[in-house]
Amino acid sequence: MMRMSSFILFLALTLLSCTPTEPSIDFGKAECAHCRMNVVDRQFGAALVTEKGRQYVFDDVSCMVHFVEKGTVAEGQVKAWYVCDHAKPGTLIDATTALYLHGPAFRSPMRGDVAAFGGEQTRNAAAAQGNAQTMDWKAVRQLLAE
Repeated sequence: MMRMSSFILFLALTLLSCTPTEPSIDFGKAECAHCRMNVVDRQFGAALVTEKGRQYVFDDVSCMVHFVEKGTVAEGQVKAWYVCDHAKPGTLIDATTALYLHGPAFRSPMRGDVAAFGGEQTRNAAAAQGNAQTMDWKAVRQLLAE
């Protein structure tokens, strides 16, 4: 009985250690994987995690999109995409479900001028402050891939 309990505990710990963790960005020290600039702006940082667990950080969602479009990492190898929540600087959220605004009011480091939001209320409040186009992840990727 004791051996079975130990085995179950070992198995559970092994499975937990294999679970990919959300990436973190060391703002001010991290280097963008695409353009090699320091990642400093907590409202526009981005990151991706590959199927093998490798993490890449970016100073702007446009760098992340170009990084994959260029083929540095194949799209099929991307396990998760993350962007910083513009309303909660430094907080990473799922890029595929985030809500976006695009416009000149959102001057991002690489001039993608796209801001991500974790909720509709914060996105709508930011949209009311200026001329901005609402977008989803598919539209953002299409816009920035051009």
